[in-house]
Amino acid sequence: MKRSDYIHYAILAVIVLMFLTAAIRLIIWNIGEDSGYDPNADTSEFDTEPQDYIQPMDEALLEGHEDDGKETIVCLGNAPFADERGSSGLAEMIAQKCGATVYNCAFPDSYLSMKYEQYSDSYPQDALSLYLVTASLCGGDFTLMDYAAGLVEDQAGTQASLETLKSVDFSTVDMIVIMYDLSDYRDDRPVMDENNDINLITWNGALNASIQLIQKTYPYIRIVVLSPAYGQYTDANGNVINADTEDLGNGTLPDYVLHEIDVAMANGVSILDNYYGSVTENQAAECLTDGYHLNEAGRARIADRFAEKIYLIDDKKGSKK
Repeated sequence: MKRSDYIHYAILAVIVLMFLTAAIRLIIWNIGEDSGYDPNADTSEFDTEPQDYIQPMDEALLEGHEDDGKETIVCLGNAPFADERGSSGLAEMIAQKCGATVYNCAFPDSYLSMKYEQYSDSYPQDALSLYLVTASLCGGDFTLMDYAAGLVEDQAGTQASLETLKSVDFSTVDMIVIMYDLSDYRDDRPVMDENNDINLITWNGALNASIQLIQKTYPYIRIVVLSPAYGQYTDANGNVINADTEDLGNGTLPDYVLHEIDVAMANGVSILDNYYGSVTENQAAECLTDGYHLNEAGRARIADRFAEKIYLIDDKKGSKK
């Protein structure tokens, strides 16, 4: 055999080896590796990240204030608290989980913002908006609220909340918790006024003004804001409105939540993002009735998270972390 034949065989062997190596690699690549992906797994916890802001109470603000040794909480807001006042209500769940005395002073069918710049008998609900409630409790004058309570549709529920509010000794209150649902969004109320950050007919302005008034009057009371949970509803025309994506003119519900977070942070108060942290779209069927009102399971999720984040209570262990 000639020397040149050996060279040709060597070259052929190299070429065959190259093709064989490429074929083996292609087969391995097609087989792939087990990534551990489970298409049926619940990945909702990774979809979004809650934008909580936890601000501990400034110890300097407690100087000169006598602590009675009891934990007392006042709840302000609308449906999340007002829909159920018994043992399965949100206020009572918080009381049980946190070992606190809780006063449920939330008003049914009320809003965070005012609808009109000045109160009118044609719209008595404005007297139950957050700022006018705050002004009444800070000033100790409930004249307007007493009057409006006789004009609203749910007089019994409103009167019950008002009597509870009147009974509170705010010198013993440790915390005020504020929670409103998507009602302001549903009524297409403005989110903000760039020229007036305490405009009471806006979501931002009413919250801003209310927080600042409480801080001025009762500097020793810690304020915690709870954002709305996820929600949707059916409008008068039978259309399902998904608040997550539908802009009625002032933004989607997540826009309201983000602005609420901004206001809380600007005023140095805590806020829990329930929209992405407690009752999200993934838990809607389990936790909501008629699309946005919390049921018992929904209230429990919010109470659990409140206890965990604000009081550092591990519900699974039944004790503080």
